[in-house]
Amino acid sequence: MEVKAECERKAGQWWVKVPYLDDLMISSKRLDLAAEQIKDLVSAREGVERCDVILKVETTIPGIMCDLDAAQTKMRDAIKLQEEASKEIRDVVSRLRAEGLSMRDIGVLLRISPQRVAQLAESI
Repeated sequence: MEVKAECERKAGQWWVKVPYLDDLMISSKRLDLAAEQIKDLVSAREGVERCDVILKVETTIPGIMCDLDAAQTKMRDAIKLQEEASKEIRDVVSRLRAEGLSMRDIGVLLRISPQRVAQLAESI
């Protein structure tokens, strides 16, 4: 069961509105404490296990949330690029091995240790 929590930071604390609970409004110093309280309330009201309550936190912190979204997008892009680079380097190692180069020669060309070359060759 998914429940939305609309969270806004004001005066050093979080104000959390829960539309599912008839627009219940709670305040908390920390979001994790508010989340636990909301899960308890939903669990008691609906008779479901706490672990079945999924809290969707929506926050309002002007300017920062846009920066967070941009940073998370860059992190996802970086992971994708890392995966692509790893695949390509394994392909290069495979092709160099097919050319008859030793692990040491490949290591020198790629500026990595022969042990790392061996690991890359094994993961192909």
